[in-house]
Amino acid sequence: MARPARHPPFFNHSCSGYDAIPQDEIMLRRAAAVAIVLTSPAAADEWRFCVGVAPANHESVISDVFTSGADSARLESRLQGWYRAHHGRTLTFQCPHGGDRVAALNGQTAALQFNRTLGYAVNGLPVNEVTMALGEDLF
Repeated sequence: MARPARHPPFFNHSCSGYDAIPQDEIMLRRAAAVAIVLTSPAAADEWRFCVGVAPANHESVISDVFTSGADSARLESRLQGWYRAHHGRTLTFQCPHGGDRVAALNGQTAALQFNRTLGYAVNGLPVNEVTMALGEDLF
């Protein structure tokens, strides 16, 4: 009677009584693992918020926090174009990296306080408008 295998099947033990896994099957499993890792969504999604400012009008807009893995310049450009098209005003946007949600919320609060100390009117940009502006760049 054969002894039961003590090791998980991915170990290639050639000891008598143990079922050995052929090398080609091991390579196939490794290739499958690499394919899964390469096709997984990017882990670079970060919590962010965006601030749009029009210094001449003493106006600023601060978005709700959201997650995105897109480049900041791409987010800023898309928000600026969308805001101009839908609100008729040109603002310069910045979308800093927040890291985790708490860091993004803290940055959002600091931006709100800073713009108020400058005497700017501060308006919110709700997440539904951020979603319309950013589309596939929003996760």
